[in-house]
Amino acid sequence: MPDRIEVAASGRARCRACRRSIAKGEERFAEAVPNPVAAGESQQYYHLPCAAERRPKPFAAFLASLDPPRNDLEGLATSAALGVEHARLERLGLLERSKSARANCRQCHEPIEKGAWRVALQPIEEGRVAAWGFVHLACAGAYTGIKPSLKRLTRYTELLSPEEAAVIASTLEAMPTPAPIIEEAEPAGPSESTSATEA
Repeated sequence: MPDRIEVAASGRARCRACRRSIAKGEERFAEAVPNPVAAGESQQYYHLPCAAERRPKPFAAFLASLDPPRNDLEGLATSAALGVEHARLERLGLLERSKSARANCRQCHEPIEKGAWRVALQPIEEGRVAAWGFVHLACAGAYTGIKPSLKRLTRYTELLSPEEAAVIASTLEAMPTPAPIIEEAEPAGPSESTSATEA
């Protein structure tokens, strides 16, 4: 069965990107993937905004195939196009305060201080959120080659206080315009600490 947008028949399925439930009656992106335990394909589900941000290539390809196109999805198409153009953008996952000072930033390679804001690099591999380490919040633009939006960074984060949201917004505002990424190749293995739930 090909990729499609469908209405969730129940609220049991969870989004593969944000891990939150997809509400009954909500539209979701169903990505067709090889079935790991049997012949044929299975489906992996995403909220539409999560699909645009974390699965930009298949989502953009699906939207481009729609005939007629859906004008109500233009914003999501723009988001997916950004992810296709800036390949590292889809890796940005959980925004959190560092729980220790053991992890080094994958951009500047300096330690991420305990309590500092960091972004987990969590590409989706075979339908699972992988753990590739972290970048300082202030390094997220340089890492991806584009300044991420506040909405993009906080989508996968638990509730923030107004004060925390203001600090994050201020950091993004002060972030210089990133230089384009020349070489995308990067080893995917773990750094000093790669888990987004580091103790």
